[in-house]
Amino acid sequence: MRRVVVTGIGIVSSIGNNANEVQTSLHDARSGISFSDSFAEHGFRCQVWGAPTLDPSAMIDRRAMRFLSQGAAWNHVAMDQAIADAGLGESDITNERTGIVMGSGGPSTRTIVEAAETTLKNGSPKRIGP
Repeated sequence: MRRVVVTGIGIVSSIGNNANEVQTSLHDARSGISFSDSFAEHGFRCQVWGAPTLDPSAMIDRRAMRFLSQGAAWNHVAMDQAIADAGLGESDITNERTGIVMGSGGPSTRTIVEAAETTLKNGSPKRIGP
């Protein structure tokens, strides 16, 4: 048996919500960074951000969305795009020898604050969502 790598690309970012949009933005030197009123209101030294404009709730099952932070939902959409781009079917992705490599900038400040508030309110981190 030969080893193979089937690659697919999925991207949800501040400069596009799929590989083609990101490629066009890069080609056109379009920035996804903008001023954040919320960051300014909180007195943050850095008052710019780059966030995807994609609403993942239209692409992810409602029940699954209950357990996903916004960032995790964007990752889920990018994963679905990568699977489709690679041309993988259900039997391919359920195979124990199939894996995925992905990257993310980490949790949002909102997610971190919500986790801290939940811990303070309940006295335990057990109620923090994924």
